[in-house]
Amino acid sequence: MNEYLAAEIIRDLDGSDLCVDIHASNIYLTEIPQIRINELHREILLPYAREANVDFIWVHGASTVLESTLAYSLNSRGVPTLVVEMGVGMRITKAYGDQLSDGLFRLMHKLGIWTGPVEAARSPVISTDPGEVAFLNAPVSGIFVKTLSHGAAVREGDEIGRIIDPLQGVLLCRVTAPADGWLFTIREYPVVDQGSLLARILRREEAHTDEA
Repeated sequence: MNEYLAAEIIRDLDGSDLCVDIHASNIYLTEIPQIRINELHREILLPYAREANVDFIWVHGASTVLESTLAYSLNSRGVPTLVVEMGVGMRITKAYGDQLSDGLFRLMHKLGIWTGPVEAARSPVISTDPGEVAFLNAPVSGIFVKTLSHGAAVREGDEIGRIIDPLQGVLLCRVTAPADGWLFTIREYPVVDQGSLLARILRREEAHTDEA
């Protein structure tokens, strides 16, 4: 049944001019509005992504592409597909919804579907180098208490959060930025195990946006 449903979804979407696959993040993390695309379809997707009114466009290397995803399947079949990530899983962030709605009208205008007025698009930060993104993982288990919010500009050594021992209340470690950049992902769910993802930073001095 699952295979049949997946096949019917693909058949229904096949031949579309554009598909926008909209996600919240997972329940553990909060994300700034961003579009993730893979370098295999970069030339086709980047012009569309620039119109979508997001803050960040993250171009993944081909080796990180998940072949089981809807976006990969549709892009492989010639249907341009953008993947949008924003907010926190299982929640609606109204401001982000409004922001993306303006972007969807711009995309429809680009495709000739909408002839009404559109808002000016934000100028997104674009990352095409996998080495620009730093992943911060928990060195110990405990309770993570964030110091900064996603969207903050950080300097190397800035404290992003702390991991606390839940039984004794003592500080286990300070989580600091490994480089100057832009905090575009931060953990919301406080319970962490060693190795849990805590944050992502784009290594750029000029990367910045308004805090959510």
